[in-house]
Amino acid sequence: MQKFFSFLFLSLFFCLNNIQAQEASAPSIIRGLQFYNEAKFDQALSEFSKVLAKDPSNIEAHYYRGLTFLKAEKNTEAVAPFKKVLELDPAYSGAHRNLGIVYFNLESSDLALEALKKSIDLDPQDASAYLYLGFTLQQKEQYKESLIYFQTVLSLDPDLEQLALFQIGLAYFELGQKEDAKFALNMALEKNPESETADQVEILLNELGEKTSKSKKNWWFLAKQGFQYDDNVSVTSQDIVSNQSDTAATFELSTGYKFYSTPIVELRLGYDYYQNAWTDAAEFNYISNTFSLGGTHNDKNWDAGLDYYYNYSFLDEKDYLTSHSVVPRIGFSLQPELYTNISAVISETTFLGDELRNALNVSIGFDQYLFFAESKAYAFVTYRYYDENTKGSEFDYVGNLISAGYNFSGPDKTKFQLSYLYNLLLYENVTESIGKNRRDEKQTVQFTITHPVLEFLNIDLDFQYNLNNSNLVSVDSKQNLLTLKFNFFY
Repeated sequence: MQKFFSFLFLSLFFCLNNIQAQEASAPSIIRGLQFYNEAKFDQALSEFSKVLAKDPSNIEAHYYRGLTFLKAEKNTEAVAPFKKVLELDPAYSGAHRNLGIVYFNLESSDLALEALKKSIDLDPQDASAYLYLGFTLQQKEQYKESLIYFQTVLSLDPDLEQLALFQIGLAYFELGQKEDAKFALNMALEKNPESETADQVEILLNELGEKTSKSKKNWWFLAKQGFQYDDNVSVTSQDIVSNQSDTAATFELSTGYKFYSTPIVELRLGYDYYQNAWTDAAEFNYISNTFSLGGTHNDKNWDAGLDYYYNYSFLDEKDYLTSHSVVPRIGFSLQPELYTNISAVISETTFLGDELRNALNVSIGFDQYLFFAESKAYAFVTYRYYDENTKGSEFDYVGNLISAGYNFSGPDKTKFQLSYLYNLLLYENVTESIGKNRRDEKQTVQFTITHPVLEFLNIDLDFQYNLNNSNLVSVDSKQNLLTLKFNFFY
């Protein structure tokens, strides 16, 4: 059993590591790395061989050649390139570790241990070397000795915590220490109940006599308590700009239930609530209730979804609007670092008390994500085109929205996001009060900091600067909005 689990997580681990092309300078090496990241291994090897034909001592070409054989699961062929790297530079970063992985895959346990221990001597902070050292000891059925290495992984890399806890549980299982095994496995399950590792944890827990079919949460709960300062309280959906500053308390709730869930298909019900309460401008107090029903289909490199939303909102304690929205979408990854999402939105809104604004809005657009730094950071670009037809013709418009941003992690798991949004609204008919077609040009700069305090508590600090340039003077405005939120989730 241990071989099954160890090899499964081994393959999951190293297949996630893509080589960054900027580390090499030669054109053939750059092309080889591109082929590597596209899983075109024969072409990658051909490019590295071209370099070595001209320069047999090119250490990068030898190293990347070894990595290509490793990822292509040609472990026997990978030995010589890594040995050559170490012959040229005994301290070359990653070479001992990857040679150890190759020997592990070949079940040459003693050679794997030797290489991995040298890797740790050179870099005591390399969590993956400790991980594979633990794997290798389990391969030799030295389960007790493996524990210290998996425990070291826990202290070095939070991203490997679940896998390390699973291996600790497996070691205790093989040692016959069932209670210790259950404790470690349950901790692993709590880290991420929806992961592939969690599926294997459940199998082992079931063998230990624990029924875990309900261990995975099929529901979610998130509550946010916030405080907000706005120097220009506004209701953009009705073109109301107060030019008045105020402070408000806010409350948000999001909950739902997955009534059908498999690794491929998921169906869910959801409910979202939002309320703000202004200190002075009570006429702008807003309450929103949103009910949702949706489903997703997940495959290896693509996913698709269909969602329905119903919203009922109040403004100043009076019925404000209702809306129905249908959102079909499809997402796909052409490369591991890229994810594209294409979606359409069809939305019908009824204003309760201002029927001229009743509208049908149809939009289509895409979101493009680029992940880097081992998926701990990403950049994104979004574009949407939308067309709104209202009962009052002067409110008909077409819009173009583009946004871009960058999300990254800092110290102590703090996350930062900086984004910019540009939204151009071109009204299709004459606005009577100005005697010409209205044109709104809206820009938003937003900066958000999210800091975890406890396992179930985050703090958000969010700042927005909104600028609306319009030829309708009453809505031409600037706004600074600062929000502090405490997020409780389970």
